[in-house]
Amino acid sequence: MSNDNNRIIGRTEELEILQESLYSKESEFIAIYGRRRVGKTFLVNRAFKGGFTFQYTGLEHKSNVQQLGAFYKALLEQGMPKSSIPKDWIDAFYLLQHFLQDMEPNVRNNGKKVVFLDELPWMDAPKSGFVEALGNFWNRWAAWTGDIVLIICGSATSWMFNKVFKNHGGLYNRITKRIPLYPFKLSECEQMCRKLNLGWNRKQITEAYMVIGGIPHYWNKFNRKLSLAANIDHLFFSRGADMVTEYEALFSSLFSNPESYESIIDALSQKKKGLTHKEIAEFSGYNRSGKLTAILKNLELCGFIEKVTQPNKKSREAHYQLIDNFVLFYHEFIRNKEAKANYWSTHLKSGAHSAWSGLAFERVCFQHREQIAKAIGISGVYVEWFSWSSPKTEEYPGMQVDMVIDRADGVVNLCEAKFSTKPFAITPEYLSELQLRQGRYQEEVAPKKAVHLTMIAANGIVQNPQKFEINSFVTLDDLFAN
Repeated sequence: MSNDNNRIIGRTEELEILQESLYSKESEFIAIYGRRRVGKTFLVNRAFKGGFTFQYTGLEHKSNVQQLGAFYKALLEQGMPKSSIPKDWIDAFYLLQHFLQDMEPNVRNNGKKVVFLDELPWMDAPKSGFVEALGNFWNRWAAWTGDIVLIICGSATSWMFNKVFKNHGGLYNRITKRIPLYPFKLSECEQMCRKLNLGWNRKQITEAYMVIGGIPHYWNKFNRKLSLAANIDHLFFSRGADMVTEYEALFSSLFSNPESYESIIDALSQKKKGLTHKEIAEFSGYNRSGKLTAILKNLELCGFIEKVTQPNKKSREAHYQLIDNFVLFYHEFIRNKEAKANYWSTHLKSGAHSAWSGLAFERVCFQHREQIAKAIGISGVYVEWFSWSSPKTEEYPGMQVDMVIDRADGVVNLCEAKFSTKPFAITPEYLSELQLRQGRYQEEVAPKKAVHLTMIAANGIVQNPQKFEINSFVTLDDLFAN
């Protein structure tokens, strides 16, 4: 990592796709999507260094008339001669076409004219005809000129999928490049930490990740003058806390009916192992309708939840789990709570903190599956990831394993994650518990496979006889691999 503070962290492949579009022999239509605050606009600005022929950002919660007026003003500000205000989006895109035709090719962009339309979902007011007009603009003119790079961007990932990628009208199969932008992994957050001069070690970086995830915008809020605990107090528990306001804006900025989505999130936040489709309907008060299915799909597309299957069980028995670190932290400690200033600093050794950190670390491990696979030497092996639970019987107590790696090479890894403050000691009693799970899983699920035990330990494992009964180990450093 260079010490140059202007250098972008990560996003190497994404930058290459954007920069290569300038050397294409055809016009390019690029769609970028990802969670709010993940850095989509930052990426595009850095890729083209602001060298846009035209750019416009949609207005949140504004009418179609207001959107058209703002689009027209953006054209005037960027060099278009005065004309009449467009009556609809067909008129607006004709104005954009004439504006682009009159502009000289951009030498810095290899003669390409780069058009950047940001927060596209906000531009699509009800009954506006925006999507149809955009398709008409591309199909009628932009696709044929050979010198246009049209970049559309949106945080409402579900809108991007439903209105653009799955469009059966003018935009059908028109996107030439898709760029999904995902949250940073721990390795990239470590680079952020260096850039911000926070001075934190890997355990502290991991705990910060457990609170806010890999959202670059959130990491930029950390103050290098404060400790990690003091930063969390300032961002979440102070008067007018910044991240409390962020949560309040999160769903309303993504969905037109945020209350429906928040009710599902509320239900899922109460069950860490997740809920089935049927259970979500019962908890949230929704019947098992197509609307509930659509909400769950949209939340999944936006990265808030994940559908986790279980081996040898039907799809309807899959659990939907809330996986967004920031949302989970907010629900655990802020929502409907009376937490006071300095709450985090004064509760670091509490039972609530200990219980949360164990579950949060398991979630971070699940978010770093590629790194775990690399650490245990199976990067080239096809694997499926599951969670597994089995009820109490006369022979066995109830059991649960949050991370199961089912491998095509005939091996299954049952993974245990421990975020202890000291090296974790595997006691004889705990080893017996692990071996009981191992035996039951093999008996009930994988009788023809070898079942291995894997420990993921943030602070290492105590050297004792029990340690040598474990097949493989993953360290915190392994999770920081690229």
